[in-house]
Parts: sequence; structure tokens; C-alpha cells
Amino acid sequence: MDTLKRSEIRKLFPGLLSSELGMPDLQPVDWGVLDYFGWMHPSGHKGFVVIPASGMLFSMSLRRSFNHNAKPRTRMCSWCNHVYRSRGTALFSTTVAGSDDRRFIGNHICCNLDCSLRIRNLPSDPPTYLPETLDIRKKIQRLETSVLAFMHRANVAGQLVDKT
Repeated sequence: MDTLKRSEIRKLFPGLLSSELGMPDLQPVDWGVLDYFGWMHPSGHKGFVVIPASGMLFSMSLRRSFNHNAKPRTRMCSWCNHVYRSRGTALFSTTVAGSDDRRFIGNHICCNLDCSLRIRNLPSDPPTYLPETLDIRKKIQRLETSVLAFMHRANVAGQLVDKT
């Protein structure tokens, strides 16, 4: 993924104030290992995703919910297929655009939106419960397809024209 500037990301979420975005510091981000840029708001219940596709940037805001009372069980991330023994995923949901806030869709996704790192086995905590032997290029393609399919289902695609 190419390096993004704060102003580019800001334009993708026009209805939100900077404080509502809770954007992290972009200096330490290793853009070379990211297939999409995802971050959690410091409050912990909102997430944001930006992904490049077809020369455009697409964005989506998400709500994260944990079920702390549920019995821990094995779950798999819907985007990167990383399998956790317990509590590694969370239910992320978004409002379907055009439904007047009456319809929501959701998926179980890595709770820190770090799927790009998970498919490359970069985080040390926790390792996957069921390792894959699939080629990294195929994992990347599957991840991008899953993220864009979720955005398509939600009819959310904030766009920013590429600089080229």
C-alpha cells in the first residue's frame, strides 16, 4: 500500500470531526506490509478502514462490539481467515448506506483490524490456531477481496481520486 497522508484520510470521512476519527500517528506505520489501513478509535468501539482499489481509495467506518459474557470459543476472522482460540475477533458492523439507518451488516474480524499483519505472520501474539500453507499473494488477494466485498454489501465507498 502506498503511503497515505493525514489530509487524504481526512477527506475520506467528511462528516466526522478529527476527534471522532481518532487517527493514530502515521510516522511509525510500515506501509509496505499493509493491504489496507485500519485503526481503532481510542475509545475502543469505533474502527476505520481505508483500502486502495482500482486507482481509488475506499473507506468505511465500523462499530466494534465484544460479548464479554460469552464463553470463549474458537473464531475465525472473516477477512484474513486467522483462527483464534478465544477472544481474538470482535463483531464489527456498519450501517448499509441508503437504508436510512435501518439495516446493518457485520462480520467477525480481527479485533485490532490488523489482518494485513496476520496474513504475513508478523504479530507474535497470538499465533494462529490453524496455520495455512497458502501462498502470500493468494492470501493478500483473498484479504482484499473480502474487505471490498464487505464494503460492497454495505454500499459504503467513500472515494478519493488517486494522484496519478
